[in-house]
Amino acid sequence: MYYHIWFVTKYRKTTLCGETAQMVKHIFLEVANNKKYNIMEMETNRDHVHMLLEVKDKNELAETVRTLKAISAKKVLDAAKHRDVGNRRHFWARRYGYRDIDPSEIANIHKYIRNQQKIPHA
Repeated sequence: MYYHIWFVTKYRKTTLCGETAQMVKHIFLEVANNKKYNIMEMETNRDHVHMLLEVKDKNELAETVRTLKAISAKKVLDAAKHRDVGNRRHFWARRYGYRDIDPSEIANIHKYIRNQQKIPHA
């Protein structure tokens, strides 16, 4: 099953810029590689992340998102140069959004996620 997921930083703080955004993406890819997650596409935009994931079911989706958010938050907040990023105890907001993706929609979702940084957000 394919899912388009998105989640935001705590209080929607604009922290996913430059080096922090690159660090978060690197951590996500590292976790995905270690845990055998299939992140098909991923991009950040100032205060949120979009991903296209392939998982077996909704239970695996929840576990995957929980793991990605937990590990990335810990690593970002533990990095000395990122101490001023986000809330000291939390980096990500608690919830996340998702949508089931039909295989015929995958190309459009890839394009949408790839262009996240070009899309103006209020």
